[in-house]
Amino acid sequence: MRRPWCGVCVGLVVCSAAWCGDAYTCRFVAGQWQAADWTLVKSPRLDRLGEWVQEAESICNQTPAGAAAADLRGKSEPEAYSSMVVARPFEGNLSVRTTFSFDDQMAPLIVLAPELGKDAKERPEYRELFEIVAYNKGINVWHHTWADGKQSYKKAAYWSFELKPATRYVLEVQVNHSTQGPMLVVKLDDREMGYLDAALPTKCYVGITGCEGLNHFYDFSVRSE
Repeated sequence: MRRPWCGVCVGLVVCSAAWCGDAYTCRFVAGQWQAADWTLVKSPRLDRLGEWVQEAESICNQTPAGAAAADLRGKSEPEAYSSMVVARPFEGNLSVRTTFSFDDQMAPLIVLAPELGKDAKERPEYRELFEIVAYNKGINVWHHTWADGKQSYKKAAYWSFELKPATRYVLEVQVNHSTQGPMLVVKLDDREMGYLDAALPTKCYVGITGCEGLNHFYDFSVRSE
């Protein structure tokens, strides 16, 4: 039976989540991670703070009961958005990793957010952020910016190949700062791509989002140096 997680740990659990200096790692197995390590964050375009559902070996974004797969990309799409970041920012060169799967076509993703804001109800809300999004046709990198109280976005990069539903993939995102400039490196299993982007942050919150479908996350790690 699936249970919604509302930002608090329920009951006494034995946790395998671990902090080690500038690194954090966890497995999203029931009873083996701490909600207190994370902050739920909403999208500025939604009046909703999405929750996560605990499964036996993973967590997934909460979706409307009985919604068809097509509805999660259509009329019910706003109700399928769940996002959270590790509760403290990381600085310098970053490596972020998660194992995911999706049930239909989309869209599990890794988030890099230089800062968090708050909405009128004092709920954590994204401002500028990078989204590295997996879906059935590959990877998209979206850069959201914030100005005059509004968020806009553009596709900063894309990478085309087939991804299959109900299949576990390992997604790794690196932010490398060098004399050439900031570079984003995206790895999916044995594939790799990268591009230079001057807007990449030197300090940011990192996390995951599930949206536009039912998405499962099995583990997560981040380290900085």
